[in-house]
Amino acid sequence: MERVYCVPGESYLDVLDGLYDSPVRTVVCRQEGGAGWMALAEARLTGRPGVAMVTRGPGAANAMIAVHTAYQDKTPLVLFSGLIPTEQRGREAFQEFDITAWFGSTAKKVLIVDDPDSTARIVADAFHTAASGRPGPVVVGLPEERLLELTTSPVVAPRPVSAPAPQGIAEVEAAIAAAARPAVVVGGEGWTAEAGEALAAWAEARGVGIIADFRAHDIVDHRSPAFLGPLGYSSFAGTREAFDAADLQLYLGGVRSDVMSASYSIGTEPRTTIVVGPDPDAHGHFGPLDTLITADVNSFVAALAENEQNRPAAAQAEEPAAAESAWYAPFRVRYAEWRTTVVGGERSEEYLDRDRAYREAAAVLPEAFTLAYGAGNYSAWALRYWPLQAGSRVLAPKNGAMGMGTPAAVAAALARPEAPVIALAGDGCFMMNGQEFATAVHEGANITVIVDDNSVYGTIVGHQEREYPGRPSGTSMTNPDFAAYARACGGRGYTVERTEDFAPTLAEALAHEGPALLHIRTDPTVRLPRT
Repeated sequence: MERVYCVPGESYLDVLDGLYDSPVRTVVCRQEGGAGWMALAEARLTGRPGVAMVTRGPGAANAMIAVHTAYQDKTPLVLFSGLIPTEQRGREAFQEFDITAWFGSTAKKVLIVDDPDSTARIVADAFHTAASGRPGPVVVGLPEERLLELTTSPVVAPRPVSAPAPQGIAEVEAAIAAAARPAVVVGGEGWTAEAGEALAAWAEARGVGIIADFRAHDIVDHRSPAFLGPLGYSSFAGTREAFDAADLQLYLGGVRSDVMSASYSIGTEPRTTIVVGPDPDAHGHFGPLDTLITADVNSFVAALAENEQNRPAAAQAEEPAAAESAWYAPFRVRYAEWRTTVVGGERSEEYLDRDRAYREAAAVLPEAFTLAYGAGNYSAWALRYWPLQAGSRVLAPKNGAMGMGTPAAVAAALARPEAPVIALAGDGCFMMNGQEFATAVHEGANITVIVDDNSVYGTIVGHQEREYPGRPSGTSMTNPDFAAYARACGGRGYTVERTEDFAPTLAEALAHEGPALLHIRTDPTVRLPRT
């Protein structure tokens, strides 16, 4: 553990004091939700449980959003929360709350350090539970007076997270041999860059299409001719059609869920379904499941690649090794065209044209970067026009929570400083945790935030237009000058009013050492990229 993210509180002063001489870096955040988002983002980038520390009651309440996201997104997270003194429990003391009742249905486990001699065991258990099996959040309660009691208990070494030896390779190979339209669906967390590269090479050699789960499109380099795009909201129609057409679905790290299957309406009846991942219960899987293999995806992919290398040359020659001749090739052609083609049409000169702006900005992007964002239609343009090459990462909530972009970008800049960081945020999304831009300034984090200002909660307005046309309600906003806000915090702020200025301004912001923010004004009537 290199960092903890916190908002300080009197209920755990003694932990803060213990961190004073510790090699662990304490990152001070502006709101507990931001601290939770940063810890969650670090977990995604490192594969180790992220750590957040908050105070009791209100502090723990603010951190709930990160716990819920970690639970639904299967992200390892450990949240330490201060508690009132033990002898005051049940008296409605100042900031008292029931930590087990609050988090028991959302965390994998809730632990309380009631016995100082059990502290080391409890902390080790928390980290192991967060990272093992189906990853997720663990909450640890720290009664105030217990933090001052001495203990002779030795430090407990963390238990290793099991990585089962790859198995089921024969089942996978047999299923591919029998399939006419095999596809692998990549998802989950903990993927290494080497595994993503090996999977792409294997799929290209075997004529297997690669489809990404919702917000898991950083696992495979988009330049791979086998990559057909991500599923979920704002996905390409051709990607959904390929998913629906596949007669073999091999899930690596994820399961068939509602978002990827458009509320269980597509891709739910393949001839064969195989799920490979760390969860022995395949939580959240819907529809047929023929084979379930409990294994670490990285070691499983390594075994697939090794098996491919050891296959007889004659056997390899019998199959369509060239990606151009594979069943998915027409879908790949359509996806590549969709990603690069800007559809013409009349647009108001008053607003920035996001289709053209994001397409042009693709030319100034670094080869490898981290992209962080929350929930909202504003992310659809980057999802379409910005390809992710090897080494790029995505930090976004699969549970649709708003407000993640800016704090996640801060964590990314600290945990992965070698890669440029771009955060996307709608005006509503940014205002939920935009205060963490000040944390970026304090930490000297090198991030670039793009705030898409259309003065409405755009996704909700889209639903209103469908269900209650002509009756917008509760969705409009009056926004501040976000560029001035960035400058007031000590960062650099840019106002981008013309489409042709977006790409060069983004390039300038990325070249700036330190936090920068682009404020763009966009059309409130435009919901998604043109098709």
